[in-house]
Amino acid sequence: MDVVEIDFRDAALAARYDRLFAACPDAFVQQSHSWCEAICRLGPDRPLFLLCHDEGEDVAGLPLYLFEHDLGNVLTSVPQPGPMGGVFCREGLSVERMAEVYGNLLAAAARIAQRHGCMTLSLITNPFADDLPLYERFLQPDFVLENFLQAIDLEKVFSPAGEFLPVARRNNLSRNLRKSGEAGFTVGLCQLPERLRDWHAIHVQRHTELGATPLSLELFEKLFTVLVPRGQAGLILVEKDGQIASGCLFVYHHRIMDVFMLSVNSAWEEHAPNFANVRFSLDWARSLGVRQYNWQSSTSRAGGVYRFKQQWGSVEYPYYFVTKLFCPIERLRQIGPEGVRRHYPWHYVMPWQAFESDCSARSFRKP
Repeated sequence: MDVVEIDFRDAALAARYDRLFAACPDAFVQQSHSWCEAICRLGPDRPLFLLCHDEGEDVAGLPLYLFEHDLGNVLTSVPQPGPMGGVFCREGLSVERMAEVYGNLLAAAARIAQRHGCMTLSLITNPFADDLPLYERFLQPDFVLENFLQAIDLEKVFSPAGEFLPVARRNNLSRNLRKSGEAGFTVGLCQLPERLRDWHAIHVQRHTELGATPLSLELFEKLFTVLVPRGQAGLILVEKDGQIASGCLFVYHHRIMDVFMLSVNSAWEEHAPNFANVRFSLDWARSLGVRQYNWQSSTSRAGGVYRFKQQWGSVEYPYYFVTKLFCPIERLRQIGPEGVRRHYPWHYVMPWQAFESDCSARSFRKP
């Protein structure tokens, strides 16, 4: 078993990685070459992807991104918003072979981090695979942050006849779907970049109203122009009289679809356009063969966003950010949380709680 470092300028190596990714239906689109094309210049980040080869076939991959800074470099599998996925593997690997794959890939990732003088290596586990024990065993991380996401198993919320089951048993959901239906919205997939820009203005407005930081138009445009033509993303708009009432960008690969960003026009909020958007998207996802409709994470379990996702039949799944240190902890203390926010935007370096605990604790949990 050997590990190959992928240089995407090498067409043959790039094709090998793409073939492996296409053959892994439970991989996340965030682990793809396409995602890399969309985001790597935003950091800017240098992609250092890995491919594990065994017994005549490529069996696993690990996307890595190097972010370089005068204060210290970091290596991560999770740059930019909406991160998902570290190691991904072909289906059907034995327990023993899986362990060997993780051992080789994580050892190679650690060597790369050291070669590039990185302060930290941060990877993300798979919420649908329960692979934390393999990261613990082979990476031996210094910090582990437990996060959670909510996802809908589409096979459990649709009947064989195609009926959406949660509507019958959830009064608030039924009421809001009826309200959005009575509003006379049109709902559909959008292919026009100019409408993406119109929806981004709504996203900025909504995040500003909520006191949150909106995502950049450049990020959305990169994802839209790279992923939509390749059948890896879609923008659903809910409209009325030429106005956008709700919009959501989805990204997906085979069995897993992510709700990347859902934003409502507050002028139409009382008519429940987000409910129309989600309901349309569930049928669309099912038609694509998606199994897990992944809402990603929420700020907390106590908020309205968590309850909104829950009423659709969502189930919570834990996943973990694991971080290996390659520098004295004092160096990170000196940078501090504000320094990380300022100098490493949209890059996970280490848990914020580690700074709050004076970096003395190892395990942390999102509330």
